[in-house]
Amino acid sequence: MDEDLLDKYFAGQCTPEEASQVERWLDRPAPNEKRLLRQSWRGIHAHIRAGAIRPFGPWTSYLAAASVLLLMVAGVVWTSIPRHLELRNTSRTYDAFDARGLQLRLPPQATARVDLGMVSHSADLVFCGDVRIHNASGNDVRMKLNLQCAEGDPANHSTVLTVRKDRRYVAFRYHFKSDEVVVVEEDRLFDLPLPLQQKALKALKI
Repeated sequence: MDEDLLDKYFAGQCTPEEASQVERWLDRPAPNEKRLLRQSWRGIHAHIRAGAIRPFGPWTSYLAAASVLLLMVAGVVWTSIPRHLELRNTSRTYDAFDARGLQLRLPPQATARVDLGMVSHSADLVFCGDVRIHNASGNDVRMKLNLQCAEGDPANHSTVLTVRKDRRYVAFRYHFKSDEVVVVEEDRLFDLPLPLQQKALKALKI
């Protein structure tokens, strides 16, 4: 086939007779067409397989492993940092607070400082009145209860206990003028003497 005629055909400058001549030539089956197709596909498949064997360089694998290790270390550091929570009941009624699972119901003006770390867990409460505690944090918590009913009283009257996980407690004053705090698990209320049972049941209503 004449190359000039092909150029004219693809440029759209052929006569109808010339166009028919070129189209008949293009429709003619090429010699060894199937063999050429097979060779082309073999080359494509070989290229794909070579890319699948080593899609990334060795440095990419090292960087990926280092990234995973860095994330793991960051996670450990994050969980080991203590979480300090400061709570204060500024209302005039009892109010409920949740300090990462340590649930407290505090009287007015009560404050609580809760420290939850990876190893140690503690809480420090200052209050006047009754307190209900539910430890749903998943860890035992060392708790200090500071009874301070006289404004500006320099002498806090403290009780220290370990609040077991998944347990509920109630804390209340022994009597109106007393500095003592009674703390009991809610399911052990009826082990108390009758006068204290009545106070504990009253505290449960807060």
